[in-house]
Amino acid sequence: MVGTTDIPDWCFVGTYGSEWKNSFTEAPSADDLTSFHRKSPIFHVPKVKTPTIFLLGAKDLRVPISTGLQYARALKEKGVDVKTIVFPNDVHGIERPQSDFESFLNIGVWFKKYCK
Repeated sequence: MVGTTDIPDWCFVGTYGSEWKNSFTEAPSADDLTSFHRKSPIFHVPKVKTPTIFLLGAKDLRVPISTGLQYARALKEKGVDVKTIVFPNDVHGIERPQSDFESFLNIGVWFKKYCK
């Protein structure tokens, strides 16, 4: 994600905490990339058991859609129940009224199905 997000410094903050400014670079080293991977949700896929719904904005520059799709695919491959909804005209925050409404409905149905 560090190479495709509009906020690459956030990857450093999430990995190095308050010391991120000492490590930030536009060209992360192999050690940085390894550290990022260990902090990434994809690294923890083997531990995930909870059914997961993904609401992805296709125009998201924060967390590129490919990142969410990869994570959803990895969970599905592991046998986790997954639903992915892509909103073609939304960014990181699913904020358009129609998309917001659709998100709300789908989350409600998802919770009703799994929270008995």
